[in-house]
Amino acid sequence: MDSALHTRDKIVELGRNYILTIGYHAFNYKQIATALNIKNAAIHHYYPLKEDLGLAVIEKDRQEFVNMIRLTANGDPLLGLEALLDCYDRYFKDGHKLCLVGTFCSAYHDVSEKLQIASAQYLNVICTWLTEVMQAGLESGRFNFEITAQEMANNWAAILPGSLQIGRVQGEEYFYQVMDSLRKSLKTK
Repeated sequence: MDSALHTRDKIVELGRNYILTIGYHAFNYKQIATALNIKNAAIHHYYPLKEDLGLAVIEKDRQEFVNMIRLTANGDPLLGLEALLDCYDRYFKDGHKLCLVGTFCSAYHDVSEKLQIASAQYLNVICTWLTEVMQAGLESGRFNFEITAQEMANNWAAILPGSLQIGRVQGEEYFYQVMDSLRKSLKTK
């Protein structure tokens, strides 16, 4: 791997880690520069504006989500949802991090229009996929719930980020209770 690409990837990964841990507005280039033992100017070379780095982080996270979708496509709908719940479990276990969509949604009115659009598009990818999985589960008889697939997807999309945020305050028992409630909401067969 070329050194510049390696540095660029490290910057994005550290930026992502800070965003998930302390939020978009709370992190700065100096934290990343210190962690990588480089100068702030080196970060500005790759990402002239913090917004540029934020967009790269959203794109990286979105791409990882799309890859997860591909790995679970055409399988049991419950396995796809379990893969998503596993992601949230990792966020929680790894220092009580927040998910990227939840982080940008909570700061939505305080970020640039480009970041608003990118985070809204990412959320749309997630909600579209969730709706498709919920519908497939209903049609196959794997799931049994009384609301529409889109309503169930919207519920999951709202509850998952909230479980991480409130789980920071209420603790592990709360977080895992919410995860179990989501599973039960499907009334799986």
